[in-house]
Amino acid sequence: MSKLQKSPELKRAQSAWYSMRKRCLNPRDQAWPRYGGAGIKICPQWLASFKNFLADMGLPPTPHHWLGRRDVTKHYTPENCLWTEPTPQKQRRQFCRKVIVQGETMTAAEAARLPDQPTRNSVLRRWEAGFSLEHPKLAKLYKRSMWLTHQGETLPLPEWARRHGLSPAVVWCRLKRGMPISELFSPLMRKHPKTSPQS
Repeated sequence: MSKLQKSPELKRAQSAWYSMRKRCLNPRDQAWPRYGGAGIKICPQWLASFKNFLADMGLPPTPHHWLGRRDVTKHYTPENCLWTEPTPQKQRRQFCRKVIVQGETMTAAEAARLPDQPTRNSVLRRWEAGFSLEHPKLAKLYKRSMWLTHQGETLPLPEWARRHGLSPAVVWCRLKRGMPISELFSPLMRKHPKTSPQS
């Protein structure tokens, strides 16, 4: 037992227990707003003692494992907790924004690592704008892109330009000149050849 008390595994388990209590019970803790401040609680038996926590959870299997929750919206209980590695737990967190690509739900960061997909922020902007991520090579969407409503549909200016085979700069210039939105997307006007003066 004395060896167990001095073991690094036991120290990691104790550290996880103390950290869990701080996040949920101490309003001065930096993480409290996302845990105790958000209503996340600790089951009574774990609050009572570390011994009860250890009996339910056991020791972390490796130095890379930490205390995580299967459902991050629920409390710290034996049924909802597990020893997990950082990446899977980060993906379970509420603030990891989820998108759907080819029928599979994943985080925006995971989607951004797929072939031909843009950055995470661009993935999120396209998802929030209602674009399918099955076709990642859309015109670039900027965070402050102007949104236009035409024929009952609202899209960013770059996407309207792409649909009509125009440069976003051309559409923007037409808009600045006060051209009605019904005429913004007409094909580029070609210059008519000059007619020679009649003799």
